[in-house]
Amino acid sequence: MPHLPDDILDRLRNLERQVRQLTTYVNTRAAAAPARSAEDAAGERAGGSAQEGGRAR
Repeated sequence: MPHLPDDILDRLRNLERQVRQLTTYVNTRAAAAPARSAEDAAGERAGGSAQEGGRAR
């Protein structure tokens, strides 16, 4: 790798650290949360709950 200025290397290290932190957060969050069905997620996006069939009232 060619010689890069220290500020660019520092930025790259910080970005790599942030990616590792985010990856860890997402993986631990996904493992802790119960699995959601596509229907549940669609209902939330539509403004309702899965019990309401995804229809907002």
